[in-house]
Amino acid sequence: MIKVGIIGVGAIAQLGHIPSYQKIDGVRIVALSDSNREKAEAVARKSNIETYFTDYKDLLELNEIEAVSICTPNFFHQEQVIASLRAGKNVLCEKPLCLNAREAEEIFKETEKTNNKICMIAYMRRFMSISQILKEFIDQRELGEIYYAKASYLRRRGIPTAGSWFTSKEMSGGGSLIDIGVHILDLSLWLMGNPTPLSAVGSTYAKFRNEAVSAGWPPASTLKGDKFNYNFDVEDLTSSFVKFNNGATLFLETSWAGNSETEGILSLFGTKGGAKISFCEGDPLYGRLKIFKGRQGRLYDITPVLSLKEDAFHKEVEHFIDCIKQRKNPITTPAEALNVARIIDAIYQSAEEGKEIKINSLPN
Repeated sequence: MIKVGIIGVGAIAQLGHIPSYQKIDGVRIVALSDSNREKAEAVARKSNIETYFTDYKDLLELNEIEAVSICTPNFFHQEQVIASLRAGKNVLCEKPLCLNAREAEEIFKETEKTNNKICMIAYMRRFMSISQILKEFIDQRELGEIYYAKASYLRRRGIPTAGSWFTSKEMSGGGSLIDIGVHILDLSLWLMGNPTPLSAVGSTYAKFRNEAVSAGWPPASTLKGDKFNYNFDVEDLTSSFVKFNNGATLFLETSWAGNSETEGILSLFGTKGGAKISFCEGDPLYGRLKIFKGRQGRLYDITPVLSLKEDAFHKEVEHFIDCIKQRKNPITTPAEALNVARIIDAIYQSAEEGKEIKINSLPN
């Protein structure tokens, strides 16, 4: 029996982590923690979990807990990931890993000191069927050399809980780029083979602060006692361009609000084929996949048939547990999260300074 603790019981814990663990045989959630006592008690009662704390350090003192999910706001992640690893726990941390690359480097150093403990970052989009199928095609060299990618994650109106930690630079690290853009950035890098980023240029915009429309996210995450009175000092739209050491390039755009369609699209251009992933929040299929090939002088579009029943959150948590059982590395790693963090840092710096920013190489 693998016993699990949940640190932070907001929406992502209630809708993703808790139900996913509870569906897996041989796994039991034994404790929760949240600084809001009323919320911790309510979620524990609803989820039939006996023990809850208001201090996550008390949860980490339980020797029976082998793994933890960290589902707290971004500014807590670095401290809680490192503390969990030092307490001998395997860690599944919600995205983004932390606020910036400096914090990610500290986590990366800590993971190297641990006694084979897992530190997995919850990039859920990797676990969609369309992503897994496309990765198989890429690994089989069906697309050849991927030299260009175009990624877009846009909401027409969807600023999460304006006035909460989501819209505070100090608390979140940024706006649409680090919140939803991190998903499609990680997915792009993973499918491109995780090339080393060399430089980035970007622009950010904040045109909807005075007419912020909530995305309704995080749903069911606020109860009496939560206080949202932070600044709204992050961007609602980002446009950027990234260069890699293998000659590949990536165009990336993200928005919480804008006069456009709500959509997520990732297009890959390869020497032997191309591909397009498209998804919309709330889509029961978590998106569509089309692969473009040319054979014997003809052009072909390949569209896989997908299951109507898909739960990427469950597949993500199941993978984490499987890695613990088999002592294998997860498909999301701290080194890759460091790649993502460095790119995000460079885009924000470029937007602030108005120039292209060079990115240091990852350690081998």
